Amino acid sequence: MHNNSFVKRLITCILAGLVIGASAFRISITYFRTWGTIGGFSIIPFATVITAVVYALIWQARKTNNPSTLAFWQGLIRYGVAFDLAEFGWAKICHLQLEMPMSKLDLPYNVFSPSDLFWNFFSFSYLFGCIIAALQIVGAMLLLFHRTRLVGAFILLPLLANILLMDIFYQIGYSVVVHASIMMAGILYFLVIEFKRLREFFFAATNRLPELHFSKYVKLIIRLSIIYIPLLLIAIYGKVDKYPGLTGKYEVKQLSVNHQLLHQNTCADSILTVVYFDIKNGCVFQFNTPAKRWNGTFSKDSNRLKINWFSPVDKPVFNGTMSIPNDSGKLMLTGMLGKDSMEIILQKLNN
Repeated sequence: MHNNSFVKRLITCILAGLVIGASAFRISITYFRTWGTIGGFSIIPFATVITAVVYALIWQARKTNNPSTLAFWQGLIRYGVAFDLAEFGWAKICHLQLEMPMSKLDLPYNVFSPSDLFWNFFSFSYLFGCIIAALQIVGAMLLLFHRTRLVGAFILLPLLANILLMDIFYQIGYSVVVHASIMMAGILYFLVIEFKRLREFFFAATNRLPELHFSKYVKLIIRLSIIYIPLLLIAIYGKVDKYPGLTGKYEVKQLSVNHQLLHQNTCADSILTVVYFDIKNGCVFQFNTPAKRWNGTFSKDSNRLKINWFSPVDKPVFNGTMSIPNDSGKLMLTGMLGKDSMEIILQKLNN
């Protein structure tokens, strides 16, 4: 720890500058937006990084090796990460994060952007948000104490890893991904500098748990079973989409009930308008609006089709035939829905 190379000093200083700068920048644009512009606030991380690099060069030129200097810059990393995550935690508790605008809640699910889906999912449960917030605050506090620094790092590491992955794959934003990456780097820094201790703890320490006296081959088969048994079960279960050529959303182009043609303006509140053939043999009849649906499952044998409804439970079974979809996605259902004869011409929608 006392023989610090220039590379280690430079990395420590730059990381401290990035962490402090990123945290200060985020706090500024979140709480002090009226005091300046984003462009103006963006000077903060550049200034902190440049200051850190300059100090690292001066530190090296002085050829001093005072441990308190390294402790100061490491302390900046710890405090920057801890403050940033604790602020996120308190924001969740105080309803400043994980909130979904009311205007978006009435929008159809399929128009949501990936980031809208993210916020909508996590805004559902306030208690869940509070649990995440508590872990962030507790982990941040533990990170600030020398004896509990690693405990705090191990609490925050999976949280930050999860946040970073969601920011990337839910397309939350480039700047958010960069910010989370900087905080993740701050946590990883303390794990890397304690690598020898961690290696000894996880791999070199004496195992006090009793062992099973099986042969190494039996143990290997048991250990590998978590791979081959689930894959075997999945292979037996089969595909969730057994009819990929049929699966899709269909618009009702023509509907005849008991040989009488029904038009779209006839009983518009109860006329069949959309049919879904879904994965896991799901089938949905939609009557004008998504609020009026019959949900069921279908079974298909050659051109024979049977649909049983589970919601609502009192709806009659459909028994009939299905034509083969043509190249444009048009097909016909003919059969009996309870005591009523049905002829339905469907057109597959490309959405």
